[in-house]
Amino acid sequence: MPSLSSRLARLRHIVFDMDGTIYLGSRLFEPTLPLLALLRRLDVGYSFVTNNCSRSRAEYIDHLRRLGIAAPPDAVVVSTHAATHYLRRHAPHARRLFTLNSPGADDDLRLAGFEIVQESPDAVVVGWDRTLTYDRLCRTAWFIKRGLPYVATHPDRVCPTDEATVLPDCGAICALLETATGRRPDAVAGKPSPTMLQEVLDRHALAADDVAMIGDRLYTDVRMARDAGVLAVLTLTGEASADEAMSLPAPERPELIVRDLHDLAQQLRAARQ
Repeated sequence: MPSLSSRLARLRHIVFDMDGTIYLGSRLFEPTLPLLALLRRLDVGYSFVTNNCSRSRAEYIDHLRRLGIAAPPDAVVVSTHAATHYLRRHAPHARRLFTLNSPGADDDLRLAGFEIVQESPDAVVVGWDRTLTYDRLCRTAWFIKRGLPYVATHPDRVCPTDEATVLPDCGAICALLETATGRRPDAVAGKPSPTMLQEVLDRHALAADDVAMIGDRLYTDVRMARDAGVLAVLTLTGEASADEAMSLPAPERPELIVRDLHDLAQQLRAARQ
C-alpha cells in the first residue's frame, strides 16, 4: 500500500466539494485561491462536485466566477446530473418529470432532454426546493404514493450556511415524504454514489489512484471517495469533526484530515519536495 505522502506526490487531479469546503454561503475561504494557484503550478487539475442542486451548472459557473474562480462548464458536476444518469439507465421510458426542485435544477433536467410537467408524469425527482409550498409538497407525495419511479438528487439533511438558521435539505424533505407515504426514494443519485466521481475520472482519463476528493462531510464526500477508491480527504471547515471521523470503522474513515485548504496546500508542498 503506497504511503500517504507518495499518494499526495502522484496526484494528477483534485475533486472539490463546494459549500463548506471552498466557500461557505457567499464567503470564499481565504486559502481557496492560493491552493488553486498552487495546483496550476504543479500541473494538477481540479473539478468541483456538489449535491446542492439549488443552482444549475451554469449558475454555479457564474457563482464561482464572481468568487474569483474561473472554471469551464465541464469542471462542475451537480447531483442533478447524477439523477439524469440514473433515470436513463433504470427508467428509460421516463421523459416527463414531476419535480420538487429549484428552477436551476429543472433547467439542467430540460437540457438533458426531460420535460417538466404538472400532470401525468412518468417519474418524480425530489431535490432541494427552497421555494416549496405545502400544496406542492402534497402533490409530490400523491405521485410518490401512486408508485411512480422516485429519485432523490442527494441525501444531505441540511445545507451548510453562514446565516443564523438551519436549512433543511433534500434528505430532510425525503424524510418528511417517507413519513407521509411510507416510501423511500428508489435511488439517491448524488454523493455518496461514486457515479459523480466516475464522470470526472472518465472525462479526464484518470485512474482512481491519480485523484483525491476533498469535502467536509463524512456520509457523502468521504464515503464516496472511499467507495470510488480515490484518496479521501476531510476538511474541518464544514459539518464534520475529527472526533466523528476517527470514531468510524477504519475502512470508512478519511485517509487524510486537514484543518482547511491551507493545511492541504502545505501537505502537498511537503509531499512534492
